[in-house]
Amino acid sequence: MKMKKSDVIGILIIVGIYALIFSNVLQTASVQGVSMYPVLQNGSLTFYKSSHNATYHDIVIYRSPLGFYVIHRVVGETRNTYITQGVDNITNPIPDNRIGLEPINGISKQDVVGRVMEVDGYVISIPYLGYISVIFSSII
Repeated sequence: MKMKKSDVIGILIIVGIYALIFSNVLQTASVQGVSMYPVLQNGSLTFYKSSHNATYHDIVIYRSPLGFYVIHRVVGETRNTYITQGVDNITNPIPDNRIGLEPINGISKQDVVGRVMEVDGYVISIPYLGYISVIFSSII
């Protein structure tokens, strides 16, 4: 049976993603919540590069002072901090520093774990695959 060109490309993409993940070039994160909808949906698995550096409009993952990880967009920057906010204006009508999710001055750049991967402005994520890691982390 002969494989179609699109099947070969799909397999190569999957193998490439696995290689990047296992070589620690890319990390994965599960999206929990709706604050980033429609850019990221609840239960998606997204990919990020470890970095403390981001620019306006980048989507970053940071450790909140409350102890959990947050995936939000950079909407402001000072010399040492970022101001972030979810993209869903219904659940996140104001920046995180105004609602107490991060300090009033913003989150320290050192608290940023990484920057979510985008290609030509499109965030790389796989819908529903993030639920698997959420289930396993709640069992352990």
